[in-house]
Amino acid sequence: MRILTLMLIAALAGCASQGADQTAANSDVSGSPLKIADVALAQGAPTVALRAMEGVLASDPRNTAALLRQAKAQEALGNTAAAETSYRRALAINSNLDEARLGLAKVWLHTDPVQAEKVLLEVLDRDPHNTAALNNLGVARDLQGKHAEAQEAYRRALAVQPTLASARENLGLSLALSGKPQEGAQMLDQIAKEDGPSDRKARDNWAVALTLSGHTIEAGQVLQEELSKPDVSKALEGYQALQPTPASAPPPAAAQ
Repeated sequence: MRILTLMLIAALAGCASQGADQTAANSDVSGSPLKIADVALAQGAPTVALRAMEGVLASDPRNTAALLRQAKAQEALGNTAAAETSYRRALAINSNLDEARLGLAKVWLHTDPVQAEKVLLEVLDRDPHNTAALNNLGVARDLQGKHAEAQEAYRRALAVQPTLASARENLGLSLALSGKPQEGAQMLDQIAKEDGPSDRKARDNWAVALTLSGHTIEAGQVLQEELSKPDVSKALEGYQALQPTPASAPPPAAAQ
């Protein structure tokens, strides 16, 4: 999961459109309800997935595979409280379900990053090379202002999977937020060039780092490809507010 530019851009995880749900419902999908739910979630139609799982759970309420898919559908629809309940039900049935722990952490990142960090460490105790857990652990720590520890988690994820794009972006943004904006901007610049103009999140993160390194004109040029002038101004104001204060900035390196 990405830092989402620390919520400065109000990127709403909106519900799937009715058209998407209808497309999924009309798809020629054969197989189990679980397969139907997987296809619906992949197509951005969580309502279809939710209906399919309600049918399964009505007859088999302890079906953890269905509970996990139900939670994902609920989360996609913005019902995080229901998603948390579904993940908890799955864990109560099978305490070894790290997928449920990862789901809970994703929900808690928006509301309780301390609790998210705790549950992610539980996953990593069992699976130290779980890149999803390591990446989200970094996000949880960044959201608490623990940038050095966050960067350690991102680097561990990249040591396991060097091409993990979200961890690379998160590392670059974390560097920018922790008083190393030039280093972060260089990393995010490279990622944006590699990913091309279609990756908005990479360019948004790059704009944050550019702003923090004092290159607000360049940041505005990156943002104006997708935002109006008033929205660009608002975004830049929000990014500038992330400048580390002298008290929170890292101390200078000792002279050798």
